[in-house]
Amino acid sequence: KDWSLYFMTVVVGFYVHEIGHCIPAWFYGYTAVPTPAKEYLLEAVPPNLINTISLGGIIGSVLFSLSILLFYTNKKFGIGSSMLAGAMVPPGIYTMRFILQGRGHDATEFQEAQSSMGFSYSGHAVDWIFLVIFASGVVIWILKSKPDFAIVRRWAIGFIVTICFVIFFQKFNNLIFDPIFQSGM
Repeated sequence: KDWSLYFMTVVVGFYVHEIGHCIPAWFYGYTAVPTPAKEYLLEAVPPNLINTISLGGIIGSVLFSLSILLFYTNKKFGIGSSMLAGAMVPPGIYTMRFILQGRGHDATEFQEAQSSMGFSYSGHAVDWIFLVIFASGVVIWILKSKPDFAIVRRWAIGFIVTICFVIFFQKFNNLIFDPIFQSGM
């Protein structure tokens, strides 16, 4: 039960990110399709709108992660650790990429979003936002659940399984939807 809720939350978190990309496109009258792990813009959009579309995904991820984090801290919502952990996967993946590769997202999505917010295109404002969200989630979970060192093994297994899941999830999504939405472009 915990693992299914965890992975369901991971999938919803990534899908909210993709819907966030599509909302500005829809608002300006462009056709966009969110899939669980990628958004497809079905027509050319002006370069200045790309920044806003990129920012939409960031806003979706931030709102989703912070909402689950806030609900987790309030007992009346009954959000458990597995759901919090699932909501922290996107910020955690972005943070891991930031640490290992110098940028939390592939392509130029974070740079475009930063530009839209008035930050330096080459800076790391969005990377730091996700690092703070992820670190906050970890610290709040530790303070609330007071884990012992026996959980380290489960964390290690969960980390490896999650990385494999996210890679498979992205590849499977693209395998299914790229032929459908990129065929006429």
